[in-house]
Amino acid sequence: WSPACELPDKGFWFAPTVFTEVGQSSRIAQEEIFGPVLSVLTFRTAEEAVAKANNTPYGLSAGVWSEKGSRILWMADQLRAGVVWANTFNRFDPTSPFGGYKESGFGREGGIHGLAAYLEQEDY
Repeated sequence: WSPACELPDKGFWFAPTVFTEVGQSSRIAQEEIFGPVLSVLTFRTAEEAVAKANNTPYGLSAGVWSEKGSRILWMADQLRAGVVWANTFNRFDPTSPFGGYKESGFGREGGIHGLAAYLEQEDY
């Protein structure tokens, strides 16, 4: 599904698009897509959601929405992603590391982890 919307004549623009009934083996579920695209996969349990989210070679980020704090903590611990947001998305704390995981990104940025690449350890 894609809404009827006007796009600029110049440049490379893509209308926001939602794909429903996406299977785990679908190409759109197995590749990173950067753009206004949402792939909807369904699940019945938190365990199934984690298994589906982790069943990809990529892991830039993940988000968990739940009223149960214990479920959020369990899922955040199980998800293999560079960052896991809880009941929000795309918010950053500059003191926390951010970066890709698995085949996503180029290591960590931000926080002490982001500084490590610029430091040289000296033994005294």
